[in-house]
Amino acid sequence: MAALLLMTTAACSRRQGTEQAVEARAPIAVGVAPVTGVDEPVIIEATGSFQADESSDVAPEASGRVIATPVDVGQFVKAGSVLVRVQGISAGLRLDEARATVQRSEAAIKLAESQDALAQRTADRYASLLATGDVSKTVADQARTQAETTVQNVATARASLAEAKAQLAMAEKAVSDVVVIAPFSGYISDRKVSLGEYVQPSTAVVTLLKIDPLRLRLTIPGVQAGQVAVGQRVTASVDAFPGRTFSGQLTAVNPSISAESRSFIAEARVPNADATLKPGMFAVARIEQGRTERAVLVPRKAVVEDVNTNSFRVFAIDKDSRARLRVVQLAARQQGETVKILTGVKEGERVATSNLADLYDGAPVAVAGSR
Repeated sequence: MAALLLMTTAACSRRQGTEQAVEARAPIAVGVAPVTGVDEPVIIEATGSFQADESSDVAPEASGRVIATPVDVGQFVKAGSVLVRVQGISAGLRLDEARATVQRSEAAIKLAESQDALAQRTADRYASLLATGDVSKTVADQARTQAETTVQNVATARASLAEAKAQLAMAEKAVSDVVVIAPFSGYISDRKVSLGEYVQPSTAVVTLLKIDPLRLRLTIPGVQAGQVAVGQRVTASVDAFPGRTFSGQLTAVNPSISAESRSFIAEARVPNADATLKPGMFAVARIEQGRTERAVLVPRKAVVEDVNTNSFRVFAIDKDSRARLRVVQLAARQQGETVKILTGVKEGERVATSNLADLYDGAPVAVAGSR
């Protein structure tokens, strides 16, 4: 029993010594930073891609063989510019038809003029006979009516000739070549034909894109449908230009929500005068709600990622100069030297910014720069 008493006394002495050593451990020197709060605009984040404002597969109006391609991929053209010239085949047939129409119109005028001359002489003769009483008034009136009708026939024939001559002029202009012109100003995205190819009215020869402004089609979860409206400001970023943003405005919101994805499409117009953005680029967009909310920020270096639990944590420094472990939730897509915290810390608290690997919950700390 005496031996047992001695062993127990020794164990208690060792435990008390260990506790005293822990209590006497030197504080860990750390840098600290305050948890700040700022008023930030309330936003909705969405992803989507840019599309051309207008896209057209331009085709010729007549069949023929390509004789000139004055444009190429990437070139900017104005509305009315020549895209492709085609040697017209059907244009020659239309020219022959227009010439025949002019000949028929000229013959019709000669016939109408001769009939008018005869009708005028007949009407004058019957008028003379009516004065002497040799014909009835009815016969004289019929002759005068016929004369007036032939005058109208001459005017109609002359109008038909003028129209036929206009069609002939157009056919003569188109007989040498058929010109395919740009329906609007834009960039050549694809030239589908080369010299010597035979094309038809159903053959697309050039793809023309209008990219100023661009359409940004965004996919938004259906639960946020009540927060999205036409006229809201949109700020987009793309991987091709890190650190740069592009502003636009929502111009359309699809009233239908997809049953498969439970999302809907909203469309914004983004100015692109310098053609920096390209159709097909993937974008991350922020839709501003027109109001602000308080955001809690800490320095990025104060946040520690726990890869085992896929979580983030910070060490808050309490009034007793001890580190307190806090698991925090970060806002999505963080950039810069500060991090937005959704939960875990409050504005006005202090967090450690250095020697985080040495800290643990309850560890005594000494703030750098203070006693």
